[in-house]
Amino acid sequence: MLGRLVGMLSGNKPTPDTPPPPAAKAAASPAPQAAPAAKPGSVMRREAMLGRDQKVAAYAFMLRRAPDELRDASLPEVQRLYDETLLNNLTNMDVARLLAQRQAFIPISVASLSHPLIADWPAAGTVWHLKVGGNTTIDEALLARLTEMKAAGHSFALDADALLSPARHPLLAFVDYVLLNVSSEDIPTITNQMAAISKLASGKQFVATEVQTLEAFHMCHKLQFARFMGPFITRHENLNSPVLGPSRAKVLDLMNRVRTGAEQSELVENFRHDPALSVRLLRYVNSPGIGLLHKVGGIEQALMIMGQDKLYRWLTLILFTGGQAQDLDQAVLENALVRARVAEQLASKALFAKARDEVFVTGLFSLLDVVMRMPMEQVLKQVSLPVEITEAIVSQNGPYAPYLGLAIACEQDDLGSIETLSAQIGRDVAEINAIHMDALLWTQELAVDV
Repeated sequence: MLGRLVGMLSGNKPTPDTPPPPAAKAAASPAPQAAPAAKPGSVMRREAMLGRDQKVAAYAFMLRRAPDELRDASLPEVQRLYDETLLNNLTNMDVARLLAQRQAFIPISVASLSHPLIADWPAAGTVWHLKVGGNTTIDEALLARLTEMKAAGHSFALDADALLSPARHPLLAFVDYVLLNVSSEDIPTITNQMAAISKLASGKQFVATEVQTLEAFHMCHKLQFARFMGPFITRHENLNSPVLGPSRAKVLDLMNRVRTGAEQSELVENFRHDPALSVRLLRYVNSPGIGLLHKVGGIEQALMIMGQDKLYRWLTLILFTGGQAQDLDQAVLENALVRARVAEQLASKALFAKARDEVFVTGLFSLLDVVMRMPMEQVLKQVSLPVEITEAIVSQNGPYAPYLGLAIACEQDDLGSIETLSAQIGRDVAEINAIHMDALLWTQELAVDV
């Protein structure tokens, strides 16, 4: 992953010396009066879902809704419109490209299972999260449709609360994943629900939702949940007792030396004092992605081949994988890479190449405090960064802040900030959704252990 990423960030793609003209503000298309779910604000939101190996296994996709839309969400016509908007957005984003690497959990009402867009939907990698309400009828027509889709290879998920109702038991035969809200962290209740469903039908994979903390994740892991989702992945924990391992401390020191223009001999000497880091450098330089005809065996030659710009980007990523491995490091790195790529691409119409690189670093560094288990202010004190990056991360100010803000908003249910920030940088909903999906795919291409 590291080799391909550094190469892609270091000049192997065209980067104009001057930025294109600033993007004009997209003309807002008037929303139909009777289409609340199709209003501006249908920017897709994603939520990562981890497997038992603590790596991202799937993404759940959903639309944001304004408060007035939430009040009407139970109305069948509103739900159908919501489903259609969601399906159209995912189709326009070409979600099928993602399904080779990650599953996509897509919420949908049972009434929409016969929608024309689903007829040609790729079955492999798709998990339809069935939404059933108090008025949902489990009839022969629905069961026949589920049988048809199951035979075509589709997978289904359902909330545990819905399955516990006897009226919904006929759905158990079709369900592959059972989603269970664990935010209460009430172990007896959680285990009782899991046991009750397993008694009705064995072989179901349980998904823990609303996992709030790393401690709750470990609890659910012991309870044999198969998947995990919630704010625990990027939550800042244990910041009162920060630990900076020796390897990461060395990386930060080297980054500062590169940023301040240290002499080659000085960098060579520092690498020689860290054999583990030297091995990683030589392994990277000699990797197939670099394409050297002859192997490099010396640190000085390796640094000459790298150049300072590429070396700095390589060191930035090493921060996420250096030192003693921590829980969720790979998941946090993937999330940080998506943020970085979204922010960089959002800036492509307005900023110079150097500034776009700095926007990328801004997105990547925005989760460095999580992976290093340190307050962000303390992390940033140890690395020399342009003030624009620091301002965007710490105080959400400066020229890079809107791009970082929008990248973060793609993970959160904040409709207001999406509308404000997208207008500020002159990007419309369709562009943001396309950039978001491209960033997910770009990150998947790099998803090989460093």
